[in-house]
Amino acid sequence: MTLFPSNPFRYSPWVVILLRFLGLLFLFGLTRIIFYEHNYSLFDSLSAGEWLRLGLGGVRFDLSAIQYLNIVYILGMILPFSRNKWMLKALDGLFLFINSLGLLLNCIDVAYYPFNLKRMSWSSFREFSTLNNADTLFSSFVVRYYWVILVWIILVAGVVGLTRLIRADLKRYSVHSYIDGFILTCLLILIVFRGNLRYSSMPLGLRDAGKYVNSPQNIALVYNTPFTIIRTMSEKSFRPFSYFDSVTELEKTFNPIHQPQPKGDFDRMNVVVIVLESFSEEASGLFAPDRRTFMPFTDSLRSISLYSEYSFANGKKSIEALPAIWSSIPSFEQPFVSSKYNSNRVYGLPQILKDLGYHTSFFHGAPNGSMGFESFSHLMGIDHYYGKDQFNDNRHYDGIWGIWDEPFLNYYSSKLKEFPQPFFSTVFTLSSHDPFKVPEEYRNTLPEGSHPIYKTFAYTDQALRKFFDSIKNESWYTNTVFVITADHTSPQSTGTEFSNSIGVFRIPLFFYVPGRNIAGKSDIIFQQIDVMPTVLGILNYSKPFISFGKNILNPSSLDFAVEHYGNYQYLYGDFLLKLDEDNRGVQLYNFKRDKMLQQNLITSKSQLADSLELKFRGFIQQFQNRMIEDRFIVK
Repeated sequence: MTLFPSNPFRYSPWVVILLRFLGLLFLFGLTRIIFYEHNYSLFDSLSAGEWLRLGLGGVRFDLSAIQYLNIVYILGMILPFSRNKWMLKALDGLFLFINSLGLLLNCIDVAYYPFNLKRMSWSSFREFSTLNNADTLFSSFVVRYYWVILVWIILVAGVVGLTRLIRADLKRYSVHSYIDGFILTCLLILIVFRGNLRYSSMPLGLRDAGKYVNSPQNIALVYNTPFTIIRTMSEKSFRPFSYFDSVTELEKTFNPIHQPQPKGDFDRMNVVVIVLESFSEEASGLFAPDRRTFMPFTDSLRSISLYSEYSFANGKKSIEALPAIWSSIPSFEQPFVSSKYNSNRVYGLPQILKDLGYHTSFFHGAPNGSMGFESFSHLMGIDHYYGKDQFNDNRHYDGIWGIWDEPFLNYYSSKLKEFPQPFFSTVFTLSSHDPFKVPEEYRNTLPEGSHPIYKTFAYTDQALRKFFDSIKNESWYTNTVFVITADHTSPQSTGTEFSNSIGVFRIPLFFYVPGRNIAGKSDIIFQQIDVMPTVLGILNYSKPFISFGKNILNPSSLDFAVEHYGNYQYLYGDFLLKLDEDNRGVQLYNFKRDKMLQQNLITSKSQLADSLELKFRGFIQQFQNRMIEDRFIVK
């Protein structure tokens, strides 16, 4: 008598793939339940509704991991050369091996998670390779957690059962079956790898798990270990720095813990953050009257706001902007949202204000889930997400990215008028995005520039003017802090001043506070990570918090900005220091006078370069080490 019957069910190849994958989904789901049961005390409590949402998210990630693991097996099954019993046996062996390995990784994490508090990533293998006693530790692990091995053996038996019970029928192999199987399999792979068939969607990644949980602490329940390892294979892990051995010296150089000294009670003003897709300083005429402006309203609003001629993005991607603006987290070698550190506990502006009773919301006209914004905003304390689905009127859909900016900003205006006060709200525009289209009715009325993006700037600028016209008579208007900025610069620059390592980060960034005397041109550098501490300063927030930016209104703040452009670069006062891969200063420019960055001021005895290098090293040691150690909250 054998465990499995000798007469298995036989199907065409793509049906075999489908049925076996359904079986794998069940086995992966079991490992998730075991994972939770063994580590339940490490997660926040979950309601039935949260469990349902988490389970749906888990299925999505499990499908993706199964696809990654079985890509060779899938190709083997649908290609003609598999039409013989020996090839089918070989493919069965591959299926058994690769999926047993995937389940083993899930099982190992059941026991390993309490030590790491994160699912394993590709860097975990590098970390293991540095252990001199790795073999001893492994032996100890097997003895101590023998039950994990037993669970794995039972799961492997399940994979064996799938292999024995569900098999391909050689008689059903035909030209039609190959074609049908190939088409269906390609569609399945595309949907699972990307998450959907939308043009604007990115491949399913680590950033997408947040929308299925209410706390970053529970993200590990959505993931599976094969997925986190595969998706971090090309990721560079942060390495800890030890430029300063003394904590005192390190904090004297740079201390991210802000100790506010408010001038009065907390001011419960509303906060509205407007992020303009790809708006670049080169499209403005505010600082160059001889240059045609494509954002006249934005320029006029900036001129009555708190602004600087030198304001910068901290990244070059849309997904890098929100962590910088909301939580003062810059993006260097990799975006925070898609990094393995994305489940770090962060106490950013949305959560701080939410804890003070603010209504929190985020608006983006793209299909819900695009760019991982829905997930990230949820983790940062945003309770109400409004995307294309909530707008629910495809008459205003641009056909590619989402809802045109003018109708969506009009929708945004109407929703703000309904919200209870005080509110924190962010809107992210999208029309100034490749392929740079504008609605048909504006095609011949908006100004043309040297690049198609300029017309879209003019369109969004016009939409922004109409938005402010619609709210300026509201009672709460003068009790609101408006932050207007861009996510990053446009992808193509038409001026050499905006093509160098400074120009590619120059964006509008200003604070418009119509009910307060906070306006004027500042002489210091603005950057996206300054938004959080500056807004909290305007509101007279009194508790300590961690921010890697500065309060622009605090005269004792460091006048600096940090960016990553190949290697790091550090701006301080009038100067730009470019660093090499070892964070040593290699180029020094007075970027305010030398806009083309032609005169390198560095010498072998440059005290200024040495001083800026030291300041940057204090910043990067604080940032990188705190990121590694998950120390972004004041305890």
